[in-house]
Amino acid sequence: MDDLSNFFKNLLQNAKGFLLQIKNRIPNLRWQLQNNKPAVFLCIAVLGILLFSSLKGLIKSPASADRKQIKVEVHTKVLAAGPMYKTVTLFGQTNAAAKIVVVNKYAGMITDVQKDLGDKVSAGDVLAQQDLKDINIQVNRAEADYKSYDAYTERYDATFNSNYQKYISEYNLKKTNFDRYTELFKKGAVSKLALDEAEQQMLSAKANLDSLTSQKLFEGKPAYVAERAQRAEQRRNSMLLLENQRADMTIRAPRDGVITFRNAEAGSYVQAGSHLFTIVDNSSLHLDCQVSEYDAALLKTGESVSVLVESLGKKYPGKITFVSPDKSKETKNYLVRVALDKADGQLKSGMFAKGSLRFLQKDKALFINRSAVLELNGKQYAFVLGEDKKAHRKIIQPGIRNTEELEIVSGLKAGDKVITDNVSRLREGLEVTDLGKKDEEK
Repeated sequence: MDDLSNFFKNLLQNAKGFLLQIKNRIPNLRWQLQNNKPAVFLCIAVLGILLFSSLKGLIKSPASADRKQIKVEVHTKVLAAGPMYKTVTLFGQTNAAAKIVVVNKYAGMITDVQKDLGDKVSAGDVLAQQDLKDINIQVNRAEADYKSYDAYTERYDATFNSNYQKYISEYNLKKTNFDRYTELFKKGAVSKLALDEAEQQMLSAKANLDSLTSQKLFEGKPAYVAERAQRAEQRRNSMLLLENQRADMTIRAPRDGVITFRNAEAGSYVQAGSHLFTIVDNSSLHLDCQVSEYDAALLKTGESVSVLVESLGKKYPGKITFVSPDKSKETKNYLVRVALDKADGQLKSGMFAKGSLRFLQKDKALFINRSAVLELNGKQYAFVLGEDKKAHRKIIQPGIRNTEELEIVSGLKAGDKVITDNVSRLREGLEVTDLGKKDEEK
């Protein structure tokens, strides 16, 4: 850069001197230019060539020269036959055994809140209390109404039973008396008039009994008593509904867990269905994953899998507990659930985790990483590093494959040193720098 600066300084000084000379000789120069144009054009061309050559030499940097000598760095792997495995990766977020949103069923004023964020609760613990003054009045009124109807029912039922027993007794007495008069009449001990009177009394008692028993009965009770009983039952059900409403206005924990959300304050009025608390039960956790149909076909319930939670840097043992038999219409994948062992208590709901399982695809196969394959115009190629340290392109015929590897049916052979990366920068005969195997392949 210093040479270039000095060059332009000298060029500027020479130009100033040249312009001064031109200024002094303008009349003579104008005449010469008009009469010797070819010579002028030739001089200008020569000066332009000299100027371009000088600038090219100065601008040319050592870095540009060195760049031509840089070789593409590649990793290689010697191709050898061996077992080919398919890796199924399971990825998702941990989920708690339960996440319960606690809402109030009825509108009302909150008079007391007994739990806060982070508190551990057990099923049935009181979380908050709503005002019960109005509901207590309604319950008491419904209870009194029910008891009144129930008392009426009992009284009507008792009256009916009393009359029924009375009429039975009267009928039995009159019938016995009539039978006795009949025997006496046969012996001439009583008159026909006395016998007729006894018979009339018996028939009158029987008519009273038949009138009572002929009433339409419901479960052994006359219609008017059954109607009263039904009305009393309706009052009782109304009372029970109000008692249930009163019980529901005491907000309780539906299960064990930890309070992770609270939106309840004493003195506030809440509408029915307001989200007051959230309870998370972390007693057990699981990982829900979405997998393709090819992976789902390999997975089975009961298989063990090691799950890595990256935020903790720990692995946890897990077991597949569910593989969906049906594909999701939304994701077009299958749901797989992995139950996790929460031994140390650090594992929490919502953490990202992943696990993997390996399945044997072929006992013996020549295969390479799919990153080593270049596809051009419908054909697939791989580059082999020759003894001349140059890349040589080979057409390959692929076989079975998975997400990471590809079987080679033809085009390569055992012992070939295959270039595994930077294949898009290679061409036939390009000299490269071999870095050997990648660290993860060593």
